[in-house]
Amino acid sequence: MMVATFANHYGAMIFKKKVGTGCILRPVPRALSSSCGTCAFFEGPFKEEYMNENLEAVYEVQGEKYNKIYEN
Repeated sequence: MMVATFANHYGAMIFKKKVGTGCILRPVPRALSSSCGTCAFFEGPFKEEYMNENLEAVYEVQGEKYNKIYEN
């Protein structure tokens, strides 16, 4: 499972549209920070075509921990 954070809600909506049905928008977990408070949970892998200018970071979920794999 992967989680992406965004600078604004619009960026999260664009991301969800690019990823498709395997993407769910949810509130950002407390362990992570986000400018807009919305994140996208999706099944990996993270692909370059998912990126947009509002993407802040992408994390791989490992149990209760988040391993950052991309930062904009």
